[in-house]
Amino acid sequence: MKNLKISRILTLKRITALAAAAAVILTFASCTGVDPNVKQKESTASSYKVETAPNETQAESEGFNAYGDGLTDPVKLKGVKISVKDYAIRSYELAFLLGTGSFKNPSKLPIDLLTQYGFSHLYYKNLYEIPKNQLMACEAQESDIKKMLNIYFGEMKLDLKKSTLYNKGDEKFELWLPEYGTNVYYRVDAADVSKNKVKIIVTFFNEFKKSSKLGRTTMTVKLKKGKPVISELKVG
Repeated sequence: MKNLKISRILTLKRITALAAAAAVILTFASCTGVDPNVKQKESTASSYKVETAPNETQAESEGFNAYGDGLTDPVKLKGVKISVKDYAIRSYELAFLLGTGSFKNPSKLPIDLLTQYGFSHLYYKNLYEIPKNQLMACEAQESDIKKMLNIYFGEMKLDLKKSTLYNKGDEKFELWLPEYGTNVYYRVDAADVSKNKVKIIVTFFNEFKKSSKLGRTTMTVKLKKGKPVISELKVG
């Protein structure tokens, strides 16, 4: 991440270009049921935290956190440790923050969406932690974004320069970091291990009490070159 820079003052030309790119992403999100106008509690980013039994007051006062229960213990696939909690959060990001819907091949997802996902993860391990009301204009190189996508999905043949987030003139990627910040409430219903994959089934809720469901995901994790990666996602 040596080449990353955060600049709060951009030229009028760059702001115009970034605004156009942001409009494309927001348009995609609105078509998949993601509402970027829902007001969230302002907070600074906190480290990844999963609580199994906090009280409701804590949930409202500690900033953006993930509150999970159920079968959250790690599992092993061919001797490789798989963090069920981490993949529960990845499924939330893809299904409800980016609105990907179900997919069987991540390389077939829209190039703008993949670029934004990898780009955002250069700055935050968990996208739900990104602060609200703190506009951050970020820059990155293609190699950095690809490395991040490789971590989550394995190597894919992608031409990220086809993304609207790529500034051809400056030969770099630019993004207004999406203000995703929100609490995540979930229950891991199953983490089924077979010979070559793990299926992690998670139910997400709208509030701390977990009385109303947001939705359900089934994420398939496989090994590529000995490392766990996201292979498929089913939403609903």
